[in-house]
Amino acid sequence: MSDLAHSWPATPRSSQPQPPWSEPEPPRLPSSVTEQAYWAEWYEHPDLNLEWHEGRLEEVPVSDQLTVQVYFWLLELLLHYLRRHPDAQILALETGFRLALPDGKVSIRKPDLGFIHRDNPIQRTDTERSYTGIPDLLIEALSDSTQANRQRDEVTKKGEYAAVGVREYYILHHDPACLAFYTRAATGLYVPIPLQEGVIHSRVFPGFRFRRADLQRRPSLTELRKDPIYAQFVLPEWREAEAVAEQARALAEQAQTQAEQARTQAEQERHRREVAEARVNEERQQRQQERQQREAAEARADEERQQREAAETRLAELEALLAQRQAR
Repeated sequence: MSDLAHSWPATPRSSQPQPPWSEPEPPRLPSSVTEQAYWAEWYEHPDLNLEWHEGRLEEVPVSDQLTVQVYFWLLELLLHYLRRHPDAQILALETGFRLALPDGKVSIRKPDLGFIHRDNPIQRTDTERSYTGIPDLLIEALSDSTQANRQRDEVTKKGEYAAVGVREYYILHHDPACLAFYTRAATGLYVPIPLQEGVIHSRVFPGFRFRRADLQRRPSLTELRKDPIYAQFVLPEWREAEAVAEQARALAEQAQTQAEQARTQAEQERHRREVAEARVNEERQQRQQERQQREAAEARADEERQQREAAETRLAELEALLAQRQAR
C-alpha cells in the first residue's frame, strides 16, 4: 500500500448503503447579487450559465433538440454568408454584454448567437471574454419548457434588445408558430421583418436571406447552392467551379463535334477522290478499249484491203490468162 493511502484520512463507515456515485448538488443561487459580484464570481461559473437581471441571477434555459437543429442550420447559413461577405464578428454561446436600459436599470445577457457588424463603433478584441458594445443582430433559441422561459425571450429580452439599439432580433423554434424575426423601427421598437414571397431579408447584412419555411425543412448544402435564394453566398465557388467545368465540357464537346465534322469532311473528300479516280480509271479503260477496238477495226480494214488487192491481182492474172488463150 502506498504512503499516500496511509496518509489519507479514513472514511467513516455508514450503516446505510451508499450509491456507487452521486452528482454534486448544484450551488444555491443568492437572492440578489451586485453587478460587480456577478462579473467576478458568476459570469464564468464552471457549472452554470447565468445572466444578470435587476440584481438577480437567471439561469439560461436549454432548448429542445429540434430547436437546436434549427439554430445550427441558420448558424451554418450565416457562416456561409460571412465567408463570402466578412462583414461581422460573431458572439458565441455564453458571451455576455451589458445593457444599460433607458429606465436606469441594467441587465447582462448572454444571447445564443450574436453578430457585431464591422461598421459598429465598438469592436470586440480577440482576447475579450465579454462584449462592451451593443451587437447588431441577436438570435435566441427559444426554450418553451416553462412560460417564464418563453416570457424571457419573447417579451423581456425583446424589449431590452430594442431599447439598447440591437438592430435585428430573431427568435428560433422548431414550431413555425413560435418563430419571430424583428427589425428595429425609427420609433425604437421592434416590428416584424416583412416576408417577401416567403423570404426573410436581413437589413443588417444586405444579401443575407432565407425562406422562413426552410427553417423546418432545413435543405442540404447541395440543395442550397443550387437555389437562387442562397446561391450567391452558399458555396458560390462550387457553382463557379461547376460553371468552369461546364464551359470546359462545352468546349470539349464543341471540339469533338468539330473533329467529327472534320473526319466526316475528310471521309467525304476521300470518297469524292475515290469516285473521281474510279471515273478516271473507267474513262481510261474506256479510251483503251476504244483504241483497241479502233486498232482491231483498222487491222480488219487492212486485212480486207489486202484480201481485196490479192483478189484483184488474181482477177487480173485470170483475165490475162484468158486473154492469152483467146489470142491463140
